[in-house]
Amino acid sequence: MELSLESKRRLFSGGLALLFLVLIGRFAYVQLLRGEQFLEEANKNRVRVIEVDPPRGLIRDRFGEVLVENSPAYAIYAVPIEIRNAPQAYEIISAALRTTPAELKQQIDRNKRGNFVPVKIGRQVDFAAFSLLNERRLELTGVDFRAESRRTYDHGVKAPHLFGYLSEISDAELSLYGDNYSPGDLIGKKGIERQYEGVMRGVKGHRFIEVDALGRVIRDLTEQDGERFRNNPPEPGKDVLLGLDASLQRMLETELTGKNGGAVVLNCKNGDVLALVSKPDFDPELFSRTLTPEIWNRLLNDPNKPLYDRMVQSVYPPGSTFKMITAIAGLETGLINPNETVFCPGYYVFGGRTFECHKKGGHGTVNLLGALEQSCNVYFYRMGFRVGLEHWSDYAERFGFGRATGIDLGEENAGLLPNVAYLDRRYGKDRWGKGMMLNLAIGQGDLLVTPLQMAAFAMALANEGHSFKPRLRRSVLDPFTGAEEAVEPDSMQVKGIRPETWALVRRGMFLVVNGSRGTAVRSRVEGLVSAGKTGTAQNPHGEPHGWFIGFAPFDDPQIAFCVFIENGGSGSGAAAPIARKILSFLVENNKLTPQSEAEEAAD
Repeated sequence: MELSLESKRRLFSGGLALLFLVLIGRFAYVQLLRGEQFLEEANKNRVRVIEVDPPRGLIRDRFGEVLVENSPAYAIYAVPIEIRNAPQAYEIISAALRTTPAELKQQIDRNKRGNFVPVKIGRQVDFAAFSLLNERRLELTGVDFRAESRRTYDHGVKAPHLFGYLSEISDAELSLYGDNYSPGDLIGKKGIERQYEGVMRGVKGHRFIEVDALGRVIRDLTEQDGERFRNNPPEPGKDVLLGLDASLQRMLETELTGKNGGAVVLNCKNGDVLALVSKPDFDPELFSRTLTPEIWNRLLNDPNKPLYDRMVQSVYPPGSTFKMITAIAGLETGLINPNETVFCPGYYVFGGRTFECHKKGGHGTVNLLGALEQSCNVYFYRMGFRVGLEHWSDYAERFGFGRATGIDLGEENAGLLPNVAYLDRRYGKDRWGKGMMLNLAIGQGDLLVTPLQMAAFAMALANEGHSFKPRLRRSVLDPFTGAEEAVEPDSMQVKGIRPETWALVRRGMFLVVNGSRGTAVRSRVEGLVSAGKTGTAQNPHGEPHGWFIGFAPFDDPQIAFCVFIENGGSGSGAAAPIARKILSFLVENNKLTPQSEAEEAAD
């Protein structure tokens, strides 16, 4: 049956009305129900969210002097989906950054978190490269330039082992630290930069920019363009104030140049690290720029190991600086009578072997104080036998040997304190003998310590057992409010040692510096009474290592120190003169209160 013209007209009109209703419904769905969502999708094509890195906190010394700060630099970012189809951009950028287009593509693929999320493809870009790229900006589809900062060390303190360095965050660190980091961000990898990453990092902000169809920046957007475009400024990191004395650190860095070794100076009143120098070192500026494989391999393969912190990570036999442990163990157990004398002919024979004293002709007849003053090995060989391994290791452990000091630096070596269990494991049960104590009693053998541990030992001796955990961070400073959050010192007490034992051992250290036959007369400073102990540690790989530990002033110790010179020959010849320069510097700059020898003698 054929429809009439009127029916066809009505059918067509109804279909048209239905189609119109569908269009109206779809329009209402898109504009009213899903309008916000589709607007957001549209904005993704023209609006880009740019992360804004927070200014990293500074590192300052105990007086507020800036040691590590930030300087402006440039970084290059690329949007993966936009640069993908722009081969000329790969060519231009790779030429400026001295890489290849293939390596650039691999870097983008490796760090990509989404097609529209910018990926950092270049950091610490020098001005020449930045200028070249900026001139050809219109050819760089999907590429953006951002200001960032790099660490600078313009104040005369290098301290690379102390400060550490920043490097690009790893995948493992990204998963660990969460939303405040993105691929390509810098993070503390070593030293204080790593230890206090959470303090100095700050919190990222963000801003909005408008781009054209080729991904080129048109303008910055603000909340005047819509509430959703309100920029969120970053929250700056906080400054870390160290206990370090920058002037002392500078002096020691200069004084120790050309040597292998270093020095640690501690504040006896709270454990602050006043100076910590390890040599040889490296220029921290190398890590504040893009580190090339050539530079990294040169540092890694340097036979002098400049990357290694000899004060905290390296371990050595302490030599005669450890004789105080033998003395304390013997005095406290009643196995050493301080007035008993021993004759030193310059050698000691045991088990058919001859063990020499450092003085070939011998020291003659000495008691405890004389043996400490002159560092007589023969006296301590004999006393070491009496004391025995168990007592010796017990008292060494009370001073913290065999354990890390807990300094807030990371990667600290705990050293090695031999005891019965250790020697049984290493040599076999009942396969080592009493002769082991000959070496241990004078700080040789299997015993290994760090210079930092020896500085902490000197602090404990200075304070008659009242000591502190060595610390770098003194406080945290908010640079905008000026609020400072101090860190309380962590104190500890060496227990089980009588006052008369402390007095005898400290008197022996006094004689080492001030006695007529003392081994550290080269550390004396006029007007300042100090105490110490030299050490010369035998080294199977070359010349002996030189040690000197001590404290000053004698009656009211303010500082304790350890000077260590690798292959220095002797403690008295290599280390004690550097200690003298430390003490002289502090006195001349009114940072130590001198005490005359006459006053001390009157005491």
